[in-house]
Order: sequence, then C-alpha cells, then structure tokens
Amino acid sequence: MSAKISGVVLMVAGGVMAFELIFPVIDGIIGFVAVAAFGLLAVGALYLGKRWIGGAFKAALAAVGGVFGAVFLMLKVALVGAMVFVGLRWVQNGAFRLASQRHYA
Repeated sequence: MSAKISGVVLMVAGGVMAFELIFPVIDGIIGFVAVAAFGLLAVGALYLGKRWIGGAFKAALAAVGGVFGAVFLMLKVALVGAMVFVGLRWVQNGAFRLASQRHYA
C-alpha cells in the first residue's frame, strides 16, 4: 500500500514539476524558432546582398568598359580622319606634303 501511495505522490510531484518545466521548454522552442527565422532572414539578406553587389560590380565594370570603348572609338575615328585628310592633301598636291606649292611662292 505504501508503494501505491509513494507512486501517486511521485506522479503528482512529477506532474507539477513537468507543468513548471513546460513553460521554459515552450519558451525555448519559441526562442529556437525565432533564432531559426532570424537565421533564415540573415541568410536571405546575405544572398540578396551578394547578388545585388555582384550586379552592381558587373554594371560598374560594364560602364568602365563602355567609357574605354568610347575613348578607343574616338581615337580610331580621329586616326581615320587624319589619314583621309593627309591622303586627300597628297592627292591634291601631287607630292608628300600637306601644303600646296603656291604657299611657298
């Protein structure tokens, strides 16, 4: 009989202790879910930030490449213009000089 009474006392004490411990466990579970959610948000933010920075870096490189391409194109146009100008003068003068004969007289 004392074993039954001791068993009931242990069960009641265990139930009270379990009831007292359920709130910290629930609080721990909610905390774990909150930490996991913040972790997922941080990973998502890092991923998006990496993609945006990568896109900005590619855009900046494209802009720099475009500027250098435009400068190179202007240099080529200037060189071709100079070649046409010199060639036209040579054809007009009949000699390898830029000024005509009448300027020397």
